Amino acid sequence: MSGVTKHIFEHELDDILSMWNTEIKSVTPLLPRKYTKADIIALLKYYYPHEWQSVESKYKYYRTKDKYLKRRFGKSRYNMSEPELLIQRVSAFKKIFSESYKYAHWNAYSERNRVDSSVKLWEARKYKIDRINSKIEIALSKTQQVTPSFINQLIGLYERKNTTQKDKVYILLELKKYYCEKTIQFFFKLNDTELNKQLREEAFFHLQSFNFNPRLRKQRFMRIHAKTKKRKCYLREVYPNERYDIPRNPDELEYRIENSKEQKLKSYDYFISHSSKDSKEVQKLIYVENQQGKNVFCDWINDIDYLKRHLLCDATLKVLEERMKQSKALIFVQSENSLKSIWCKYELNYFLALNRPIYVVDRESIVNNLFSLSQLDDNWFVDPNYKKTALITGEEIN
Repeated sequence: MSGVTKHIFEHELDDILSMWNTEIKSVTPLLPRKYTKADIIALLKYYYPHEWQSVESKYKYYRTKDKYLKRRFGKSRYNMSEPELLIQRVSAFKKIFSESYKYAHWNAYSERNRVDSSVKLWEARKYKIDRINSKIEIALSKTQQVTPSFINQLIGLYERKNTTQKDKVYILLELKKYYCEKTIQFFFKLNDTELNKQLREEAFFHLQSFNFNPRLRKQRFMRIHAKTKKRKCYLREVYPNERYDIPRNPDELEYRIENSKEQKLKSYDYFISHSSKDSKEVQKLIYVENQQGKNVFCDWINDIDYLKRHLLCDATLKVLEERMKQSKALIFVQSENSLKSIWCKYELNYFLALNRPIYVVDRESIVNNLFSLSQLDDNWFVDPNYKKTALITGEEIN
């Protein structure tokens, strides 16, 4: 293991052991009279759930790296112990499992003190846990919790040597829209190895939004692999400082759809036609479909960076039409709001012309946790002038 790589990995381990040392001290008063290793781990998972999860994520990441290294070079490098074994290296853990400590704890044990300590610690931890849960919930609301069929292709496209930093920015934007094991592990990899500062920071802050507690690697610690002097100079002096800010408008997305590979790879199981006033119910529906492995297009998740209602134009409609072409079926979330929506009427008319399945689910059914879809057989929405109507009404579309 190289000096820099070893230093960074060991720094990660030191952070974990230090964190656990503090946490174990805080849960020690909560131990029963006779306790086991499983009791310590259960307490940590209960009072520090996100911290434990962050360690599990890092373990999975380094295990994945070792599998690759062993397959490629015949030898693993990191050999990080799984959390349940790693914790035995913590000084506070060793202390409470010494015979002298267990003996003293047994004699001084008080159930009343244990209960009081539990209540006190929970009062201190509950707010922090709720705050982190809220942070993660906000981050999840901007994603789909599913692994789409094209995710490996997007990652492969990013990793090509001839992919520019500009194109990587666009690909990263698409990967951030999916919360799954593959994307999270990929963002860990970028945080660890990406030479470009903008891209590495994008990965870091994305992981932070889900509370994975990543460590942002400094530029001077980045390793450069290049066979030629010219390439090495580029990777050291030029590439790290390249930056590209995406124009956030429908015209830009229309251009990317027509000209970029990351947009052409996309496909969806369902296109959701709905009123923005029913967004809470739509979010529930998307989550349920994601659990069934379905990738769903919803404009305020998948194209929120480009499609703005106050920027309605021909490009907006062209983008939506392309998204409908990329979708196998459409789900209409029927409500008092959506029945009045010119936007929904436009989408239903266009999808009908594609001659693909259109399903309907009532908003109230979603509220009552009923998500069964039925074929839409009432063409009440048919209007030969639907495109013109959509553009004329502009800001009224919802």
